[in-house]
Amino acid sequence: MLKFIALFFSYFLWLNAFSWASNLSHLVNEFEYRDDTTKENKAKQLHPNSHINIFLPSIPYSYIAKSTNAGLIRSYDNEQGWVYDLAKSHKRVDEFTYIFELRKNLKFQNGTDFSIDDAIYNLNFFKKNPFLYTNIDKIDFEVYKLDETHLKIILKQPYEMFLTDLARVYFYTKEYIEKYNPIGEETGTANRAAGAFGMGPYIIKSGYARGDRHTDKIELEANPFYWNKEYPKIRYITVYTQLSIKQAMDDITKFEGKLDLAPIPFNKKLDVITSKYAKLIVSKSTDNITIFFNLINGNKKLLNKDVRIALNQALNRKNLLKFVYKNEGKISPFTASINYKVVEEIAKEESIKEDIFSKQKLNSLLNGLILEVFTQDRFLFLLKGIEYQLKEYGVKFNYKITSSEKDIYKQLLTTSSNKNRQKWDLLIWENDDWYYQNPWTVFFIYENNSVWSTIPPDPIMQSYIDKFFITKTNSDEYKKVVKNILLRARAKAYTLRVPSPNKIIAVNKEVIFKPYQGGIIPLWEIEISNDHWSIRKDKHYPDKLKRPIKPKRYTHD
Repeated sequence: MLKFIALFFSYFLWLNAFSWASNLSHLVNEFEYRDDTTKENKAKQLHPNSHINIFLPSIPYSYIAKSTNAGLIRSYDNEQGWVYDLAKSHKRVDEFTYIFELRKNLKFQNGTDFSIDDAIYNLNFFKKNPFLYTNIDKIDFEVYKLDETHLKIILKQPYEMFLTDLARVYFYTKEYIEKYNPIGEETGTANRAAGAFGMGPYIIKSGYARGDRHTDKIELEANPFYWNKEYPKIRYITVYTQLSIKQAMDDITKFEGKLDLAPIPFNKKLDVITSKYAKLIVSKSTDNITIFFNLINGNKKLLNKDVRIALNQALNRKNLLKFVYKNEGKISPFTASINYKVVEEIAKEESIKEDIFSKQKLNSLLNGLILEVFTQDRFLFLLKGIEYQLKEYGVKFNYKITSSEKDIYKQLLTTSSNKNRQKWDLLIWENDDWYYQNPWTVFFIYENNSVWSTIPPDPIMQSYIDKFFITKTNSDEYKKVVKNILLRARAKAYTLRVPSPNKIIAVNKEVIFKPYQGGIIPLWEIEISNDHWSIRKDKHYPDKLKRPIKPKRYTHD
């Protein structure tokens, strides 16, 4: 009897969720919205009191590095994935040789002059101490000074990801390099301390962020010597890295001045729309949600490929998308986002050949399976939706929950060496597209001998990855090698696949912000209106401005 009551109650809750989800769009359309007038009421650039507070729960080290550092080129929201930064032009002479022309009158954040010699010094330092998440650490190259504005880089072997890597090679003062020795790591950032050491649009005034190590708060101030005088727009930015999702939602929806920008779970959209102080921004995205299987020291049942396939086949992704994602995303046949152009093309052209297990087979493989789940609190809504579906087949989740991504890194990055202290079978990570418009963001978790990998060595997959590094993008051969990686990862069921997410962001009503499709939050482009709390003369936020603003959607098409 008790079992029947429990099942009935669960069914009632699920029906209620169906009803709530189907009525959400209707409720949203029924609001009496006001116009978003921020663009017509912009504050002047770098108003002396201008200040915003933001929450970065995922890869804060990467987002902050892109806003405080500069190199020859920088990642950007376009098809090639980058634009010129300290360089004004370049020429690819042949397969191995690049010539860059630097801008004139460049300065470090401390006001000292930056020369071609500083660029060469930094490139040579990076060559000896590269980051460790691509193949650049195995690629030798030489750097030559041609004149006071031109340098030449000659690779000693083919490597087609060089320009994408170069967008993450940042330049620092010699004093910073000598003092902090910012050698490359798996997370790739060299922001080891606060100070005016770099050349990006913002200076770190306090705190730091380095992947598995970061302070709870990082304070940024506009760089007065940034080469592009159009940016930045706001003088001060405070970044929070470690808030519970409840606190973040309260801070941005219930109070003014505590948070101005925060990514939010899909199920919190209505909270933002009805807020007096926040508005909702939605964007098509190449970000990914990666759910790792621990095939190193996790539940031994997961070593059975059929069990992993069964877990994937047991998921109803259409229902996940509708009722858990609130339709904020797309179904992908792969772990990699369907919004990568090459992945979308392959998904349309390729017929997935896979044996479909019967319900009886799924039950025989999954019934009684208990999985230890390690997650940030912000993903509980998704995991609960997955758990609900898998319960039908007798799967149970035990949760270990944290509010900090650095806790996730501490376990994820030590599992390959069997040194993780937290037992886990499933681990979820918001794998934002930090590499930008390139599915390497997902592929790197399949690489042999990588700390990011939680699968056994796979020589066939490694051969595909080796080919990926040296294949020209936008070529037929590139699409072929990408297809091989995607199909191999799916056939081996190396991850638990979920739909590709949109970006869902809560933003202060008086903030002007357009998200990038990939893993960049362009802090230097953000603006505020004259009614923003940091510069508003009247301390009271006018009641007429507290009315809902219709959610803004960016398709990037």
